[in-house]
Amino acid sequence: MKKYFIIMMLSMVFIITGCSDDHSFTIDEVQIDAQIQEDGTITVQELYTYTFEGAYEGTTRSIHSDAKDFEAFLTTSDDPTISTEGLEKLTTEEEDDMWKIYTESNNETKKVLYSYDVHGSITKYEDVAELTYSFFDSDNETDLDNVSISIHTPHQKDENIHFFLHDDASGQLSTIDSGIQYTNSTLPAGKDSEIRLLFPSEQLSGKDIDKHKEMELAILQTEEELENRIQHLDAATSVITPMIWGGIGVVLLAGTYLFFVHPNRYRGNKGSDYLIRVFEETDPLMNSFLKKGSLMPESFIAALFSLKQRGIITMSRVPSERTEGEYTYRFSWGNSGSHINESDQYLKKWLFANSDEKGAYFLLESIQEDKDLSDKEKEKQAEIFHNKFQQWKEIVMEQDRFQNLRRPFAGYTVLSILSTIAVSALCYYLLTIQPISQMEQWILTIILGVITILCIWFRRQKWILGVLYFYLLIFPTLFFTINTGTIVSLVFYGITGLVVLITPASYWIKDIRKRKYAVRHAYHLFATNRYPTSSEPDKLEQRLEYAIVIGAEDKFAKTCKDLNLSEDLKSAFPLLYYPSATVNTFNTNYMMINPAVYGSSSSSSNTTSSTGGGGAGAF
Repeated sequence: MKKYFIIMMLSMVFIITGCSDDHSFTIDEVQIDAQIQEDGTITVQELYTYTFEGAYEGTTRSIHSDAKDFEAFLTTSDDPTISTEGLEKLTTEEEDDMWKIYTESNNETKKVLYSYDVHGSITKYEDVAELTYSFFDSDNETDLDNVSISIHTPHQKDENIHFFLHDDASGQLSTIDSGIQYTNSTLPAGKDSEIRLLFPSEQLSGKDIDKHKEMELAILQTEEELENRIQHLDAATSVITPMIWGGIGVVLLAGTYLFFVHPNRYRGNKGSDYLIRVFEETDPLMNSFLKKGSLMPESFIAALFSLKQRGIITMSRVPSERTEGEYTYRFSWGNSGSHINESDQYLKKWLFANSDEKGAYFLLESIQEDKDLSDKEKEKQAEIFHNKFQQWKEIVMEQDRFQNLRRPFAGYTVLSILSTIAVSALCYYLLTIQPISQMEQWILTIILGVITILCIWFRRQKWILGVLYFYLLIFPTLFFTINTGTIVSLVFYGITGLVVLITPASYWIKDIRKRKYAVRHAYHLFATNRYPTSSEPDKLEQRLEYAIVIGAEDKFAKTCKDLNLSEDLKSAFPLLYYPSATVNTFNTNYMMINPAVYGSSSSSSNTTSSTGGGGAGAF
């Protein structure tokens, strides 16, 4: 036994060792030299030092700008400005702004030089030219060590330049004789680093003016305001943070208060016997509606049981017409008399299309999934069922018993309006103090304003309110500096949105509240196997029908089976013949009533473009 144990342990060690990943690489140094030409084109040469552990086919470089004439070379030089003449040129392959550079590597260090031109990334105004560019952004998946980026203006030693570094706390920008230089000991993967450079527009003698206006002063003012916001952000948010905590407390108190005073809560007799009686006195179709909050495609089963209980149809267990040796259920239309309504008539015309000497009938298996049909045929049948169901549903919902069942809750209107104003005002305040660009501020404010107006106008429409809170939770994480104030505000948005969205905007009328509570109570009894049975088979079968209607039939069917009814009684009450089989037969998951189940799915892809950015890696 000990020997087998040792063998097993050794095998596991070998498996784990075989599965371990000793395949890795690092980028130890990045040197980039970018020369701005007089026509606005940027000539770039990038020198990467890679260290590979394991075997690799090559490297990658993604560039999210209009990069042309991309080439790659092997070199031993430490100078990114060297001439590419005489260097070994590597095979490259472009796909969606990413180049694959094929150079086999195995446990070695090597230098790869990239050369390309960037077009369309410089804007020329009457007084200045502007370059806003990211050599690496959040798409970069590799840590870059010892990064050095030199950007040269067309005229050397020009002191009339301005430069700014955005979204990069660890990098440094400084001037050099021919322009500016960015340095960073480590630029982590997934981090943005955007450089903004201004220099005299007359240096771009070979480029036409893009926008005929002077922009130097406006840009400098924008950058000064941005820097001022960065410096005072913590102080500005600390002023309002206590108010946000107070707002969170108010929202929680308001939500708790509305929970206890909301008229939708049932406050009547909660005795189990009383609630069971209310449940069983309610029409099966109404119980289905109350359980799901609407009529769903499977509600047609509740409609059949309703017709059966009213004596309009009869039900019997009959041999299957589709599969020999199996059984299904037949619903036969009887002498309906004058107590049928328009929806009953439509149901007869829709489902009871077949007839024989016994009259019109409907076989349950006619809508059950047929394995011999293709998905397209199943989808077509399901589509027909769905269309018929929608027409029947409209007729049912026009009945008096389904009209005016809810009343608007005034307290929700007050909650919705006040919370919308509070969260929108807070968000707008944060927009005015966050270090984001003026364009971003305008766009985000306009979107916020539009959604806020819609939420106040449609203050009872939860899907619109949901859009507001989704927006409030998403865009700050993308555009805001994450500090204590931002985090607390996100907590405030989340708690307020939760309270607003879970508080019912309306309430059911008194009788319906009672019946809904009775349905929930019955479901709980069925689910916990505590719903009472009956020695009367007709009553027992009716209770199994109700269990099927509200989707709680599994355990109750087992209880019915354990009663060991006589064969005569089973024949007279078809649902009790084999209760477990009954449950499977009425399982709507195996019925062709939902066309989406068989519909083909499609996927779409999208790409994004920006000025600069991207990353470096290997494959």
